[in-house]
Amino acid sequence: AATTPELADKKKYPYFFRTVPSDNAVNPAILKLLKHYKWKRVGTLTQDVQRFSEVRNDLTGVLYGEDIEISDTESFSNDPCTSVKKLKGNDVRIILGQFDEEMAVKVFCCAYDEEMYGSKYQWIIPGWYENLWWESWINSSQCLSKNLLTAMEGYIGVDFEPLSSKKTKTISGRTPQQYEKEYNDKRGDGQSSKFHGYAYDGIWVIAKTLQRAMKYLNSTNKHQKIEDFNYTNHKLGKIFLDAMNETNFNGVTGQVVFRNGERMGTIKFTQFQERKEVKVGEYNAVADELEIMNNSIRFQGLEPPKDKTIIQEELRKISLPLYSILSALTILGMIMASAFLFFNIKNRNQKLIKMSSPYMNNLIILGGMLSYASIFLFGLDGSFVSEKTFETLCTVRTWILTVGYTTAFGAMFAKTWRVHAIFKNVKMKKKIIKDQKLLVIVGGMLLIDLCILICWQVVDPLRRTVEKYNMEVCP
Repeated sequence: AATTPELADKKKYPYFFRTVPSDNAVNPAILKLLKHYKWKRVGTLTQDVQRFSEVRNDLTGVLYGEDIEISDTESFSNDPCTSVKKLKGNDVRIILGQFDEEMAVKVFCCAYDEEMYGSKYQWIIPGWYENLWWESWINSSQCLSKNLLTAMEGYIGVDFEPLSSKKTKTISGRTPQQYEKEYNDKRGDGQSSKFHGYAYDGIWVIAKTLQRAMKYLNSTNKHQKIEDFNYTNHKLGKIFLDAMNETNFNGVTGQVVFRNGERMGTIKFTQFQERKEVKVGEYNAVADELEIMNNSIRFQGLEPPKDKTIIQEELRKISLPLYSILSALTILGMIMASAFLFFNIKNRNQKLIKMSSPYMNNLIILGGMLSYASIFLFGLDGSFVSEKTFETLCTVRTWILTVGYTTAFGAMFAKTWRVHAIFKNVKMKKKIIKDQKLLVIVGGMLLIDLCILICWQVVDPLRRTVEKYNMEVCP
């Protein structure tokens, strides 16, 4: 019934068979659980004791080829708080622990202080602790009982299943439940061991092995009998070894099978829920299957914790209500400009309108309308248009705003210049400056703008760049 992984070394112990699953047997079950919840990034926290270090080393090997990253490996001797702090600093959310009950109390006290509990974290620890184990050690810690229980809530314990939960008959003719009742009746007030089912199946293993060996000797060698056994008889030893490796029957602890001398057992998952441990699933090592019991597992949040902080890139957008308001105001401005344009064209032959240079007025209005149109284009950001379209849009809106402004300002400037040119005439000679001349002034201004815009477009066209902002906590 020794569970230490060290005994699995076949070079040192070629004839060793283990009646119970070793401490390492929980690691394939943990792997299956991690895969079930799609956790791909974990951290380990190990007490500096050989038993726990060996399990951790084996787990590292199990996870290595399964695309699951061990992002931090921490170990401690007496005070786990520094290690817990480092795990938090490395953003470890799924913590695989290997420590005894005394250290478990200290670990969860540190976890409470560091706020490493609740909906963002999942602790997976050994499940072989005694019932109400924390009550024995709470006085040795600097932790309040309610704080400890708060941090412990939701942890998952992993250990082998003492007895099969299936109600099928075993090799003895009893179901596991019938066997347990008979065992409890016979032991009376004697102390129970969780290994009793494995010891019982172990006796059956010995009986079946002897039976197989006798059958083999009877069929192959009439002169040699099992009674002739001695410890120097390697031939008979090999027969026993082969017979043990052929073991496969249904026992009270489940299917009894050995692989390289290791008992393949059923691993159970329990979860700490409201001050008690509740069985939430089991892993069948022979079939390599995990079964999570319906709705029994409870996470602190609405879903299982994430295995790391998720960084989501979010495009900073122009506010849609703001864009809508400005677009509405722009449309009103364009309607008003259109009304002025219509009024100007319709009354262009009236004396007062004619004196105000209706062609220049029309250019001012058209320039204003182009400037208005650029507002629509400036409001279209990466949430509305694709990357390629965005670069074209940048160029178009720059051209429209520049040409619109120059047209409006140029026409206004030309009109003002004409008034200036007429009234600075001291001799008050009659001076006529026709609209064609004013159009040339506006055209000259536009030509300068177009030259600059074309050079800009050819030499260094506008490019879309992405600017990264500091990270913000998602509410």
